[in-house]
Amino acid sequence: MGADAEPAAPRRGTQGAGRRAAGRHLAGRARVTRDATWARHGLALLAAVATLGPVPVRAQAPERPPSSVQVARASLRELAPVVRAAGLVRSRSAADLAAAVPGRLQWVAEAGTAVAAGEVVARLDTRELSLVRAEQAARVNRARVTLSGLDRELERLRASGSAVPRFNVDQAQSNRDIAAADLEVARALLAQTDEQLARSRLTAPFDGVVSDRVRHAGEEVARGDVVARLVNPDELEIRLFVPLRHVRAIRAGDVVNVTAERRAFTAPVSSIVPAGDARSQSFEVLVKAPRVDGLLAAGTTVEVELPLGEPQRRIAVPRDALVIRAEGLYVYRVTKDERAERVEVRSGIADGEWIAVEGGIADGDQVIVRGAELLRGGERVQVVGVYEDTASPARVAKP
Repeated sequence: MGADAEPAAPRRGTQGAGRRAAGRHLAGRARVTRDATWARHGLALLAAVATLGPVPVRAQAPERPPSSVQVARASLRELAPVVRAAGLVRSRSAADLAAAVPGRLQWVAEAGTAVAAGEVVARLDTRELSLVRAEQAARVNRARVTLSGLDRELERLRASGSAVPRFNVDQAQSNRDIAAADLEVARALLAQTDEQLARSRLTAPFDGVVSDRVRHAGEEVARGDVVARLVNPDELEIRLFVPLRHVRAIRAGDVVNVTAERRAFTAPVSSIVPAGDARSQSFEVLVKAPRVDGLLAAGTTVEVELPLGEPQRRIAVPRDALVIRAEGLYVYRVTKDERAERVEVRSGIADGEWIAVEGGIADGDQVIVRGAELLRGGERVQVVGVYEDTASPARVAKP
C-alpha cells in the first residue's frame, strides 16, 4: 500500500464506550446540581420555621353550648304502693222516669232543667181520662141515690111491724145491701181513675236536673216507656273495678287520690261490693266524690290511686327523671360545675308522680327531668326551669 492510502476507521466498540462515559459525567453533574438546590430550599425552610415558630397542625373544635334542662330536687318522701284504676263518675241519685199509664205526651221538660222534688217533669194528655172520671163520678152519685132510697124503704117496712110479711123485709134488706156494694164499686172505679190522672203527671222523686229527654210531646207512650232521666249533680260517687289480688288490701274509709283534668284531690272509699265479676276477676269499689268547684259531673272519667300498704320513707325523684337505656336505668344529676352526671339507679315504690330510687342519688340532689333524653354524661347543662311539685306537703317525710 502507498502513502496516499486512506486512514483506517476507528472501531465501533471504542466509539460506544466513549459516549457512555460522557453520559455518566453529565448525569453526575446534574445530580450534584439538584442536591445543591434541595439543600438550599431546606435551609430556607428551617430559617422560616425558626423565625415564625411552630405551625399548628390542627385547630381544636369549640366546645358545644350547654344543653337546656329542667331539674327537680330528689327528696326523702313517704311513699306507699298503689294501684291505679280508671273510675267513672255517676250520680248516687239517678232515675229513669217512665210512663205509669198509656197515653199521648202533652209536655216534657227540656234536658238541663233543674227541678225540685215533687215538681212535674212530664205530663200526659188527660182529656180522655177526664171524661171517664166524669162518667164514674155520675155512677157514684147514682149508686148513692139508689142506696138512700132503699134505706128509707127498709126503715118503712120495719116500722110496719107484723103487718108486713117477713119475706118483704128480708127482700128489702138484700136490695139495700146490693146497692151499698154497687156504691163501693163505683167509688173504687172513681178512685182508680183519679190515680191514673195523678200518674199522668211524672214528678221528680228528688231534687235534680233532667239529664235526658227521651220522648217528646205528641208521642204515644205505653206503660213503662222511659220519658226522661233525672240525676242529682250534688250527690256523686266514683265507680271503679279493682283486680281481686289488690282488693283485699282496700278497706271502706281508706283515703284515695283522684285525678281529674290534671287536678288532684282526695276522697274516701264508701263501700266495696262483695260480689266479683267472674270474667274479669275484679270487684266493684265505690268512692264518695267530693264537691270540687264543678270539676266532676256524671259521666266524667277519672284516675284513682288506691293504697296497697303502709307508707315507707324512700329517696324519690319525679318519674320523668328516669332515663331508660339498653344497658340499664339512669338518672342524670347536675354537678357543681354544671355538668350532667349519669347515675345508675334501681326503681322502687311509685306513688303518684314520684318514684323511689336506689343508687347514688341523695336527698337534695338536683336531677334532670326535662332534656335528659339526648345526654350521655359529662356535657355542660344550663338549668332553665324547676319541676313543679304538686304533691301534698304531708307526703314529704320530715327529717
